[in-house]
Amino acid sequence: MADDEPRADQMLMATEDGEKLRLCMEELDERTRWCIRSAFFDGSTYAELAHRENIPLGTMKSWIRRGLMRLKGCLGNG
Repeated sequence: MADDEPRADQMLMATEDGEKLRLCMEELDERTRWCIRSAFFDGSTYAELAHRENIPLGTMKSWIRRGLMRLKGCLGNG
């Protein structure tokens, strides 16, 4: 019978990756961090977030894209 549990090395890597992501998220400004968390962790759409913030959809997309680019840079430096 196959063991479906993740291996210890996989769990350690996931923990390390999660910690790195958390640290990188903390480097973002509060607004950008909130937008990314809402979109990618809470499941809100860009349109919902734009409506909530009373801004154009394109502005919300720009905020999130710039934030993701900063996250990518941070995550790539570790």
